[in-house]
Amino acid sequence: MYTIPPKKMIIMNILDILRKYSDAEHRLTQQEIVEKLRNEYLMEVDRKTVKRNLVNLLDMGLEIDY
Repeated sequence: MYTIPPKKMIIMNILDILRKYSDAEHRLTQQEIVEKLRNEYLMEVDRKTVKRNLVNLLDMGLEIDY
């Protein structure tokens, strides 16, 4: 049975998406991240939520180019 993932998992799922689908030559837009969250993780989020979580990842010291 599928369960809906909790909102607290958004940041971890975004990090997973970035690791799987992006690198220095292949960047993802916020909208592409939103679509991957919807399709792969069944999470409905908006672009502002993605931005906020990307900023949180930057604050944690991860080097993310966007």
